[in-house]
Amino acid sequence: MKSFFLLFLAFSFVCLQAEAQKSSRQYPGKVKYMKTEQDATIFDIPYPPNQVLDALRDLAGERGVKVKEVNGFYEARNLAMEKLGGKKHDVYCKVEKAGRGNSKLYMILAEPGEDLANRRSSHAVLAGTAAGGAVILAAVVPHLDEIEFNTLKMSQEDEIKKAEKKLASLQDEQSKLQKKLADINKEIDKNAKDQNSANLELEEKKADLAKFLEKREGGKKKN
Repeated sequence: MKSFFLLFLAFSFVCLQAEAQKSSRQYPGKVKYMKTEQDATIFDIPYPPNQVLDALRDLAGERGVKVKEVNGFYEARNLAMEKLGGKKHDVYCKVEKAGRGNSKLYMILAEPGEDLANRRSSHAVLAGTAAGGAVILAAVVPHLDEIEFNTLKMSQEDEIKKAEKKLASLQDEQSKLQKKLADINKEIDKNAKDQNSANLELEEKKADLAKFLEKREGGKKKN
């Protein structure tokens, strides 16, 4: 489902540049699927792969289509498009990272239940017809914008949590340092008192020595 919707996403992005403030590019190409080379439509999309796939999953779920990952491709079977008169397609897509924050999507369209190794339909014809459903795929843009918004929001919330954790750590360290400082100040006060006691004791010892020497001198004079 995602694959099919992303096909139209490219068209919708072109039409809704002002709204989405982003643009995508599409062009025909080839992609290897199950050892066979298949015609495909390639899209360069200004969103990272995880956001593209998440948006398509959301859209697929809304339309009751389950997207499965098989052999590196995301497959949406029997996807019906209202604007195509309810005609169904099997959609295969492969999403790769294409630089920072960008994706490259390879999309293959086939008839329902068609074996791609022996296909009779033409991807180019189906893709050309599917382009008529671009209006429906405009719904993908809000999904992508919402996912990007939530991603950025979570990123900023994580930064806030990190800043709060850092502040709490610094405050805890300050508390410990203040306790250490209080203990040091107590030790300084105790040391000062000990010095004062030691100084008094020293003066007493000096006085005792002076008295002893004075007494000895007095004894010599009597003799």
